[in-house]
Amino acid sequence: MRSSSDSSTFKLDQRVHSTNDPRRIGTVKYIGPVEGHPGTWVGVDWDNGEAKHDGSLNGVRYFEARSQLSGSFVRAQNLTAGISFIEALYIRYRDQPTQEDEGMSASSWVFLYVIITFSFVLSFGYCSIA
Repeated sequence: MRSSSDSSTFKLDQRVHSTNDPRRIGTVKYIGPVEGHPGTWVGVDWDNGEAKHDGSLNGVRYFEARSQLSGSFVRAQNLTAGISFIEALYIRYRDQPTQEDEGMSASSWVFLYVIITFSFVLSFGYCSIA
């Protein structure tokens, strides 16, 4: 996967994941300078709640994180833009195959995506999601 080295490629509330760990997913909550640290930083509120702080650093509030330890500041080159639903399914389940899905091909994943999408459309109606 391609990483983004320029913080301008990210925007607030964008879903991102760590370049080093695609399972570490979060939401961009701040982009800009951080007092006492050179350059531009991206403030991320991580879904798993495993981070260093709550969106403030050295007494300065930069963003509101969901919990006291779910926010962190990272360099843009350490983040990758959010991934598609199919990519997320693949990443989530590729390392833990069961006997039933060990032989799942790419076309099987696409079929699964179509089934889920069709179910979603049936549940909510096309007009409400379009």
